[in-house]
Amino acid sequence: MNRPSIPDAALAATKLHASRPRRRWSDGPQYPWSPATDDAWALATHWPALAGVLCEEVARGSGDAMREIDRMLALGRMSRSEAMNVRRMLVSMRACGVAMQQVVRLGSGRWRASPDRVDLATVARAAIRDRQRELAQGGIELGLDLRSLNVWIDVAVAGALIGAALDWALSFSTKVYVKTEPVPARIVVRAALPTAVGPRTGRNRRMNDNLHWVLLRQLAASSRLSVSRSSSAATESAVIEIPSAIALDSRRRPG
Repeated sequence: MNRPSIPDAALAATKLHASRPRRRWSDGPQYPWSPATDDAWALATHWPALAGVLCEEVARGSGDAMREIDRMLALGRMSRSEAMNVRRMLVSMRACGVAMQQVVRLGSGRWRASPDRVDLATVARAAIRDRQRELAQGGIELGLDLRSLNVWIDVAVAGALIGAALDWALSFSTKVYVKTEPVPARIVVRAALPTAVGPRTGRNRRMNDNLHWVLLRQLAASSRLSVSRSSSAATESAVIEIPSAIALDSRRRPG
């Protein structure tokens, strides 16, 4: 009888006694350490795990970089203004990882909404208030026209929806306008494009399919809303349409 080599025996023992990694909230339904582990690799099946690993690496890398910035700042090797600029870039990088985690979680089908009666104008004000310092530091000019807009939606999703639309608009410009319209029920988030003559640099139209846009579409789909985009020479706009079945008359609750 042929005995397995020591490496083969060790590998077999490892497979036998190894425990499965703990599932993360960002893992999709096709988790790579499920019983289908030995199946052939297919990106269409395993992309949620790939996205989850990417997000973890982004979070770990940005966290390590922030700690290094703090160390260099304490040693006097970096000025406060330099540290602030680099930290702002790292915060943006981490935000992309968080957005991707949310997309995977919502798209996995395991998340369940808990709808409630929500005024999107109130949600928008709260979301903007929470980011007031960040927006001020970034020199953001924010115009608001928020009229009461009652909808039947998960409160957390409503806040994320406003945040994703705002982040998407800020990828174009530092001048953003947010408006709610009761009839027809919708939210409009508009970015004023730079007016400089010649090719745009930094914020430009290539950013209209960034992770914030993907997250916005996934959030809308999870809430049975629709999102459209319109462009002009001067603006880029995202329009979130609220169907009549979700928009509420203030006097009644939908059946």
